Amino acid sequence: MVQFTNIKAIFFDLDGTLFETAPQLSVAVNNMLNDLKMDALEKNQITNFIGKGADNLIRKSIELSARKNADEFFVEAMDAFHYHYGLIAHESLPYEGVMEAINMLKDKHIKLACITNKPGIFTDKIIDASDSLEKKKPDPLPIIYSCDFFNIKPIESIMVGDSINDIEAGSSAGAFVVTVPYGYQCGDRIDSPKVNLALNQFSELPGALN
Repeated sequence: MVQFTNIKAIFFDLDGTLFETAPQLSVAVNNMLNDLKMDALEKNQITNFIGKGADNLIRKSIELSARKNADEFFVEAMDAFHYHYGLIAHESLPYEGVMEAINMLKDKHIKLACITNKPGIFTDKIIDASDSLEKKKPDPLPIIYSCDFFNIKPIESIMVGDSINDIEAGSSAGAFVVTVPYGYQCGDRIDSPKVNLALNQFSELPGALN
């Protein structure tokens, strides 16, 4: 396994990396579709749309369900989705091995932060959240900002995620990139040469640090 040295901070994506949020997102989407008098979708169909933001999730779900352009329904759909998801977002659970690995990293005195494109109104229901920036992944700004906050260089950090957005943001910022073997990719391949380590399971992460 790849060994990283002099790592002072690790940044994590949220959906599909730390927490399995698809069950709650799927329920919220189908409740939204019901409000719009559209047919429900299978969970696996909705999961295929997770990973590129709520706007994409809503539009793709409407288009698949109703076979119509989502534009005419979008404002109503967004309001309905926000309402339904806000009621259950807190029910999402971490993936197996995540909390144990996080605690081990804390014992190593590694600084930890979550860098997500998820709107703060929902992130706050899953974890304690703070700053929100004008640019999101795949832009490197959130990682550069986090490095500045911790007073470290990007080369002293790792971005851990499940999607091409995480890979591009980490690589562009100058951080190391680690991927998890699950998550939400929207059909994108993540076996990229920009990835420094592809984990077989999340629990391997602490052992990759010297």
